[in-house]
Amino acid sequence: MASSEADSRLREVVAPALDKIIKNASWRKHAKLASECKAVLERLSNPSKSKPDSNSDPDSSGPGPLHDGGSEEYSLADSESILSPIINAAGSGVLKMADPAVDCIQKLIAHGYLRGEADASGGGAEAKLLTKLIESVCKCHDLGDDQMELLVLKTLLSAVTSISLRIHGDCLLQIVRTCYDIYLGSKNVVNQTTAKASLIQMLVIVFRRMEADSSTVPIHPIVVAELMDPIEKSDADGSMTMFVQGFITKIMSDIDGVLNPTTPTKVSLRGHDGAFETTTVETTNPADLLDSTDKDMLDAKYWEISMYKTALEGRKGELADGELERDEDLEVQIGNKLRRDAFLVFRALCKLSMKTPPKEALADPELMKGKIVALELLKILLENAGAVFRTSERFLGAIKQYLCLSLLKNSASTLMIVFQLSCSIFISLVSRFRAGLKAEIGVFFPMIVLRVLENVAQPNFQQKMIVLRFLEKLCVDSQILVDIFINYDCDVNSSNIFERMVNGLLKTAQGVPPVLPPHYYHLRRQP
Repeated sequence: MASSEADSRLREVVAPALDKIIKNASWRKHAKLASECKAVLERLSNPSKSKPDSNSDPDSSGPGPLHDGGSEEYSLADSESILSPIINAAGSGVLKMADPAVDCIQKLIAHGYLRGEADASGGGAEAKLLTKLIESVCKCHDLGDDQMELLVLKTLLSAVTSISLRIHGDCLLQIVRTCYDIYLGSKNVVNQTTAKASLIQMLVIVFRRMEADSSTVPIHPIVVAELMDPIEKSDADGSMTMFVQGFITKIMSDIDGVLNPTTPTKVSLRGHDGAFETTTVETTNPADLLDSTDKDMLDAKYWEISMYKTALEGRKGELADGELERDEDLEVQIGNKLRRDAFLVFRALCKLSMKTPPKEALADPELMKGKIVALELLKILLENAGAVFRTSERFLGAIKQYLCLSLLKNSASTLMIVFQLSCSIFISLVSRFRAGLKAEIGVFFPMIVLRVLENVAQPNFQQKMIVLRFLEKLCVDSQILVDIFINYDCDVNSSNIFERMVNGLLKTAQGVPPVLPPHYYHLRRQP
């Protein structure tokens, strides 16, 4: 049982929210919820009247996720009795009740009053309670209110940033998906930009922790202005950028101030063991996607698709056979719950980037927002990839299995922004991942770069400019050019990529051969 001082600290956060919930509750429809709120208020106001039930479940008397921010902690039963009405109010579907509930949850997270692990696959009562809490927040974005959307984003980013409340697995994916849905569904451009910035900040946190193998590694706020695309820069006075930057920075600083990494916390590392076994990785054959007659894929050369399909089918057995070995490998087991989080998020983004939109959306960037933002997030991840991401067999396997399929579908898109993002992703693979992706680069270089470069007769000038800028960046690093020549042109089993690249640039520089009038050839034949 927590002390009266602890109850006082907690009451400052919880009581105002419960009062608002009671005030806005319908006396008939929400009578039970109002009664629960009043009971919690009574319990917080008179802690001495609350006595433990001797007949209760022994597990309920153990420590729960609710803390006072100091040494005192509440039992699981106490935590559940206090949090249940807040969870129910957040999930009530009534804006005036959900708003104070979500605001209360955000403050509990920011003040460090919630601790533990939120993971649906965790199995423990504490994990289930925290997962239910996060789920109730995620559902509130369906209310369609601008302020509620911002509050949901604030709460979810606080949860991912927190080092005392640890978000893993499916719970993390649900948070990412909620931010993604707000970005797509919000009618407010500021909320859309905030959702996108929140997503990027979350990805930075997840992958930074994965690289450091630590949940307490310091994380800096992103610089929003550097990540805004041209459309979002339309706010001439920069007020939107300033708002979003302030939004992100305040959340990060609030969490950092309350939950200083140097402060001892009860963070158990045992939960990382066996993490890959708790979430089943899909065993769908990625080559099945290549059987589609998708128009975007028909532009690629047949032999290149066939070659890649054969490579995937050959690797299917290899991946399946080696799965257990990699799970037992010590290098994977160290901090593997953090790696699993990064793997799941990366895989989810790859799948979102492969979603086929309606036919009418193929030429409309607005209707392709979901695919575009997924590609943008993948681009940011790859450009900032750390050593673990670049060298781990599991992540290289994910790139081969999921990202390469995304490139295959998107590199032939007629929408320039999709093609441009595909090229940006590919240049990151060439410049940062080429050591482990020789076969894949050997397939995609002709498909993405040379196909456009060698097309002199009927060129798409926008695509050609994108490819030329790509090659310009590539030529900055002479080692990349040397590696391309040695690994492909000097390999009898590979295509002469360097030679074709040089010839393609030469043809582009020469331009389209002039079409001479018929009488010119007649004159040349005369003696």
